[in-house]
Amino acid sequence: MTERRTFSVAIFARRSVGPDAGRVLLIKHRRLGTWLPVGGEVEPGETPLEAAQRELFEETGLVGRFPILLDAVTGSPPGLMSYEEHSAGSKGVHLNFCFVADVDDLALRPCDEYDDHCFVDAAAVRALSCPANVVELSLRALVGGRHAHVGVARAWLSAFNARNLEALLALYADDAVHVSPKLRDRHPETGGQIVGTAAMRAWWADAFVRLPGLRYEERRITAEGASVYLEYARIVPGELEQLLVAERFDVGVDGRIVRSHVFHG
Repeated sequence: MTERRTFSVAIFARRSVGPDAGRVLLIKHRRLGTWLPVGGEVEPGETPLEAAQRELFEETGLVGRFPILLDAVTGSPPGLMSYEEHSAGSKGVHLNFCFVADVDDLALRPCDEYDDHCFVDAAAVRALSCPANVVELSLRALVGGRHAHVGVARAWLSAFNARNLEALLALYADDAVHVSPKLRDRHPETGGQIVGTAAMRAWWADAFVRLPGLRYEERRITAEGASVYLEYARIVPGELEQLLVAERFDVGVDGRIVRSHVFHG
């Protein structure tokens, strides 16, 4: 017997207001007993976007705004961030279109599809019992449908410019490697490479003292696979020229940086 195959949609609804602003909705699916996004099958005559709008409203009472995503290919429907295939148990294989939508309402309408719901951030979704693809897609939805590692780069920029050393180091694995030509120039004995967050703490703490006005201004962020590429301008008060810098972060399975490599223009 040929396995049943059905087009379906999954909607990662992002709260835009209230205490859960910026977080993504997941439901505890009653039949499957795991945490999933809202979703369902595409009905005859529907486009995937129409199905996503309908399923979101039917299961939650929420009306979503499906944004045009920054990385979208021309002609893609609003909010479409990925396509994947997964087993749906007795329902066969779902050929699944994954959307991100912004919602304002604070209360969900009860639905017999699920027992519980929550709005999750990156840390919370990693702690939930749910399929790996749900974690990956939730992380992508949290950063507006873009590759999840874009969020790592943005968090790095924010922590650096805020001089928040603890937040900066928390983005790295304990044994992460950092490579930089500035490091090689100031500390030739390192060969331009340090290992571990203790060494990184000393390096950046010294930079914050030496250059109190130093900040980085984002130019472009791109991500592919396990790596994210951050291009930024290095701005120091009193210096006439801005140094253009590219930095690559290699990200581990736990979402922390395992290697960073700085390249100067």
